[in-house]
Amino acid sequence: MERLRSNIWKYALLLASNKRIFAAILGAYYLTIPGVTPQFIGIILSVGTIAGFVFEIPSGYIADKIGHKQALILSHFSFLASTLFFLFAHNLFFLILGGVFLSIAGAFHSGTGNAFVHETLRALGREHDYARVIGKTGAIGYAVPIALTAATPFLVSVSFRLPFLAALVVDFVGLVIAASLVSPPVRQEEVEEIRLTNFRQVMREGYRFHFFAFALFSGVVSGMILGIGGFRAPYQTFLAIPVIWYGVFHGIGRAGASLLSAYSGKIKAAFSRLSFYRFQLVLYTILIVSLGLIKTPWVVVPLFIILNAFQWGLNRVDSSYLLDVIKTSKFKATLLSTRSQIDKGVATVSAFVAGFLIERLSYQYGFLFMGLLFFAAVCPLYLYLKSRYGDR
Repeated sequence: MERLRSNIWKYALLLASNKRIFAAILGAYYLTIPGVTPQFIGIILSVGTIAGFVFEIPSGYIADKIGHKQALILSHFSFLASTLFFLFAHNLFFLILGGVFLSIAGAFHSGTGNAFVHETLRALGREHDYARVIGKTGAIGYAVPIALTAATPFLVSVSFRLPFLAALVVDFVGLVIAASLVSPPVRQEEVEEIRLTNFRQVMREGYRFHFFAFALFSGVVSGMILGIGGFRAPYQTFLAIPVIWYGVFHGIGRAGASLLSAYSGKIKAAFSRLSFYRFQLVLYTILIVSLGLIKTPWVVVPLFIILNAFQWGLNRVDSSYLLDVIKTSKFKATLLSTRSQIDKGVATVSAFVAGFLIERLSYQYGFLFMGLLFFAAVCPLYLYLKSRYGDR
């Protein structure tokens, strides 16, 4: 039982190793490679998210079949490969491969990680603690890498490749932690059912739980924010903000995400599902549209920090609501992966559209249009959920 309990703190460290400490400067790093422009950044992001889209559901299905621990190990192999491609990148092709393997790593972790923790807590008789525990582990996962993230731009002052070298060491540590996880015991009848169930039956189970309507809303919100967020560093470069501060700004955003994640249980208790969705709709629309209306650096930077904090800080609350819908399902990783596939598909389109608009018009017009598009896409989904399900 003690070994099983160790999964909780190990998973917190695993989340910390997942964080890309070079994220703050990645967009700026793209621009150091010959021939890369904002439109090519959109293409890099789009190809990466297409890979995530393609692998998302198969990865969840594979995870349910081979075991969640094994899928988490595969995830960390992919993180390692991604970092290597970025480290040795000298052309667009290497950057695309780095993005593809990063998406594959995310695909094998998304859904699987939450399902692994949920099964661990169920085996420990603590299933009711999921929102609180996943929030605490998420908080640690954001907080631990903050120092390295903040130090990244200082490493850049020596070489743009040093942050990727540091990330390589972190990825090796993460791989060791993933291998040391303890697989929660599963009843034999569940093992047999998973082995004999085909993918079509899993999808039917999702429809039976009315899961996909909620997954669609969550995936569209997350995907659009993800696609837009890829242009944070390039826009800051365009505004002539010194690169040395990017990691500090990113670190502040992650500190905010850590704080929000730590209080996931309380946040969930303060909102109903529909009021939480309404809050996201209003908040993100205001933030993205504001980026399109204001170009003053000392305003743009806080807007990105707030967007970063809420984007990742509310993630555990969102996953908890989705798990509430399918908590009795034996195919949590597969079903949660459908949400992530929506996320990746939407992020692909968002990144491409944003890159095209920024290249043809300007950063401001690009963000303004994306903010209006976000509202136009998400508002009808919210109204449908409100009319169809209420706070079910």
